[in-house]
Order: sequence, then structure tokens, then C-alpha cells
Amino acid sequence: MNFSQLQSFVALAETGSFTEAAYTINLTQSAVSHALSALESELGVTLLERNRKGVVSLSRVGEKILPHVRLLLAQAEAIEQEAKVARGEAAGKVRLGSIESMIPPRLLASMLTRFRVAYPDIEVVLFEGSMHEVGDWIEQGVIDVGFVLLPAPGIDGTLLTTDELCVLLPPGHPLQTRKTLTPEELREEGFVMEKTQCSLNLMRRAGFVLDKYKSQIRYQASDTATILAMVREGLGITLMPRKLLPSKLEGVVALSLNPPQDLRIGLAVKSQDAAPPGAKLFIQTALTCVQAQVEATA
Repeated sequence: MNFSQLQSFVALAETGSFTEAAYTINLTQSAVSHALSALESELGVTLLERNRKGVVSLSRVGEKILPHVRLLLAQAEAIEQEAKVARGEAAGKVRLGSIESMIPPRLLASMLTRFRVAYPDIEVVLFEGSMHEVGDWIEQGVIDVGFVLLPAPGIDGTLLTTDELCVLLPPGHPLQTRKTLTPEELREEGFVMEKTQCSLNLMRRAGFVLDKYKSQIRYQASDTATILAMVREGLGITLMPRKLLPSKLEGVVALSLNPPQDLRIGLAVKSQDAAPPGAKLFIQTALTCVQAQVEATA
């Protein structure tokens, strides 16, 4: 087996398409098809199931082998980056996991911009998912580094910044004059939450008993702007990290929870010792970026 075959297998597993897989790893569809066939022939097993449309899905043995292949490719990338560092170069690829419902877009954009300026020859490949997905991706070697809420058991995390989980009410709400609110005071409210497991995690962190409050989620939406618009129209209340709110909040009242719910946002790798140089450089750049923003607002 060779790396082209392994890369083709991973690309097909992730995209489910020969066309998209070929584009991802800069090969022709024919080359990807031949690489997969050669790998399956050498191993003597079927890794991916195909249909007439060319759409593929993992076989049972493919599911078991995929994490090992990802780890092997990540280690190969780390070896190449370490060699380049020894030659005084900073090049390669960093696979970064981000949580859209947790990481402020302005902060992420600032980090990516600063990193690109400092290390123009390191490509950042962005993966977006829920808190649970990013954690799994780190453990499985799908990504090199990812944003997490700390503490994050089983992986090595570095604290970047803190945020506050707040409750958002529509204008004219009976509780809008309060300074803080407890979960118990919101027991009769309907919620508008994000359409991922992140929303349930946030409610759990805030002290809401999910068996009791899950049924109160009236609506679910995919992005922050839609959720804010629905709250503004009185369709329900929501929970959201304060730094995700627009700089000019109109038609919505943001209150703190009691007790306060601090969110510790960090970047994590599977192991600091085994992390590729590019991942370590991104963490260092992110820390510098956050510190610069703190100093600018001081």
C-alpha cells in the first residue's frame, strides 16, 4: 500500500463521492478509483460500498480501518513538518476544527488572518461541527487541533479565552427588568435553540434538567441571526455565549444567569507530544491574537 491509496480511501470516506474526493486530493477520478481498487485488492477486503451513481459508503471493515489510516496519514504529515522545521521551514497542512455556535466569527477570522501572515506556506483546512464532533475528530485523528470547551477529558487543551452564557429575552418580556435569572425562573418558557447537540450541552451546563426542559424547545434553527430574529419576534427565549452576539444588539435583552455560567474556550490536540508543528504554531498564534485583542480593549 502507498500514501496515495490511503489518501484516496480517506477522501472517499469523508466526501462519499469520487468527484469530490479527486478534487480534495488533486487527483483524477480515474486515479482515485484505481488507488482504492488496488488498496482493496492488496488487503483482500471491501472498504467502500458503491452504487450506480458512484456514491460510496464505508463497509464494516472500512469503518474499523479508517481511524488507523487517518492516524497514519497524520503521523506522516507530522514527520514531514518536523523535518521542515529542522530545515528552518514552516510548511504543510493544519486541520482545524471549529464550533460555529461557540467561536465568534470575528475571533476565528482574526486568528486565521494572523496565522496566514505569519506562516503563508501552512495551509489551514477548516472543519466545522458541534462540540461533540470536534472532540471526536481530535481523538480519531480527523483534525490536528480544534476548539473545545474546557475541561475536555482525554485530550490536551490550552485555555484561550472565557465567555459568558447568557439568556436572551424578547422586548417587553415580564423578566426583562431582572439583572439575573435562574433556570427555575425560566421553567415555563419556550426555547429557540440551535439545531445541534451544542444547544443541549449549553442547557446542561446552565443547570437545566434536560428531561424537564427538552420538551420546551419550541423551535430549532441553524444560525445565530435566525435564532435572534425568532426571539425578537417573541417566539421564545434562547441561551447563547455573549461574545457571539452582534456588537449592536437590537430588539433583544441579554441577561446573565444565576449562578453565572462561564465558558472556558480553548484549543486542544490529542497529545502535545505528538502534535504536528503546524498545530502547535496555530495554538501559539491564537494565544497571541487573543492577547492582542485584550490589550486593544484595555
